[in-house]
Amino acid sequence: MFGTIDALLREVSTVAQGRRILVTGVSRFWGAELARRLEADPGVEQIVAVDTEGPIRQLARTDFVRADIRHSLVGKLIRGLGIDTVVHAGLIVDPQQAGGRTVHETNVIGTMNLIAACSGADSPVRQLIVKSSTAVYGSEPDDPSFWTEDMRRRGPARDGFTGDLDEVESYVRDYEMRHPDVAVTLLRFGNVLGDVLDSPFARLFDRAVVPTVFGFDPRLQFLDEDDAIAALTHATLNKCRGTYNVAGAGVVVLSQAIALMGKINAPVIPFVGGTMALRFLERFGLVDFPPEFVRLLQHGRVVDTTRLHVELGFHPQRTTMEAVAAHGRQRRARGVLDAEAPYRYEAELEEFLRSRGQRDEPASTNANGRRSRRRRTTTVATASAAKRTARRTSKPASASRKATAPRQAPTRRKPSTTPRKSSARPRRARSAPDADASA
Repeated sequence: MFGTIDALLREVSTVAQGRRILVTGVSRFWGAELARRLEADPGVEQIVAVDTEGPIRQLARTDFVRADIRHSLVGKLIRGLGIDTVVHAGLIVDPQQAGGRTVHETNVIGTMNLIAACSGADSPVRQLIVKSSTAVYGSEPDDPSFWTEDMRRRGPARDGFTGDLDEVESYVRDYEMRHPDVAVTLLRFGNVLGDVLDSPFARLFDRAVVPTVFGFDPRLQFLDEDDAIAALTHATLNKCRGTYNVAGAGVVVLSQAIALMGKINAPVIPFVGGTMALRFLERFGLVDFPPEFVRLLQHGRVVDTTRLHVELGFHPQRTTMEAVAAHGRQRRARGVLDAEAPYRYEAELEEFLRSRGQRDEPASTNANGRRSRRRRTTTVATASAAKRTARRTSKPASASRKATAPRQAPTRRKPSTTPRKSSARPRRARSAPDADASA
């Protein structure tokens, strides 16, 4: 249900006392799928979705408000509706989804403003869930074998995207310290694969030949998209404090994942270092991935999920290997269905034909009594046609008259038995028939 903030505030008195949850990012996969699953829970009385664009899923009882979390209007909505749970699912964890400036403003400024809207003595918020990424750990050759939630990178962030994640999580930790009465949950999701979500690894595995960095076979973890939404839903419906790594059980190396996908592994020889490897791949059009993803293809990343199982009480249904295998089956099935799909006359083609001026005329009857349909085609003047027209108009008048004069029938001549002496001999001009012959 779409609406404005004032309309929702007028209806707040009719809503029963229960869980009132605000979800951001419903124009993308995470927020829309979370809102859809929350609708099935009877303990949730009201769901309010906030985003600059409409939800990508059909939502039955979710109130959608078109608003930007970078503006202070969200605070009025939270207090007016008595929102007790805020789920920030609009954090962009794939830098290729938008430009660098948009990602920075959405992640940093949007999170800062959303946390400010949840702050204050009069705030009704009692639970805050923020979706983050394990990309905050980075990918370096001297990384530990397993990252725990309490570990930090040894050095500063090497790119703006990872630095933005650091800044976002610092805002969340500061809010948790200043509001001990609010249950703050920070979920760091690993590499997610699925049939719906568009992720960097999904785009990589969609290639028939998967380019990899020569000499590197990194250890990786994957999480099925259904398990990712289930973890986010579980954290929303159960008040749990703390930071949790979310990934599938087990580890797989990149070459194994490519084999499970049924794709061809194509190691690319870099010149020196990761930066040169990235430039080499981009120069030949093999990949168009950001630098942090190429470093992940070199050094990998594995996180410890003990706290997820013990404290949060959540266990993904699929392991890392099962998530990769399931993704491969889904992609192969989609390829078969696309190949067998019947051809459809696209609206774009019809619009193109209209733009070319092709129109059907009424049917007419030909000499044989059959109905025929003529198609009228308008001629579009081109530059070459204009030049030809100019040359024709620039010819002398006599040449024009000669060209337009009616052609007369030539006189019959007896075939000559004498062979021609030379092929270069000019051909004798034909004379017009005299009056007696024509008579």
